[in-house]
Amino acid sequence: MTEPVTGIGLAVVIVGLALTTLVTRTSFLVAGSRLKLGHRVEMALRYAPVCTLAAIIVPDVLMHGGSWDVGLLEPRLIGVAAAGIWLCVSRNIVGCLATGMLAFSLARLYL
Repeated sequence: MTEPVTGIGLAVVIVGLALTTLVTRTSFLVAGSRLKLGHRVEMALRYAPVCTLAAIIVPDVLMHGGSWDVGLLEPRLIGVAAAGIWLCVSRNIVGCLATGMLAFSLARLYL
């Protein structure tokens, strides 16, 4: 196993992350009025939150205990499928969450 970062190494990591965050966040405020992004770049950036959410959720749904757990009777997949269908049909986020959790809970109880 690797040793935890402590002391001066930890301070360097914290300062480095703080500076990186400061530079990336303030660059849009400072150069925002002078720098215009192209139409294609702006359209592509609209999908960034969805891609981030997918990158967080997909591994949690498909992997369990460090190994792939993909099956038709897997409660997590059933919940995601039900939520996805609900969202495609109704475009209602609250209903999507409720449907996904209900399908997941019922599949977990009865499968």
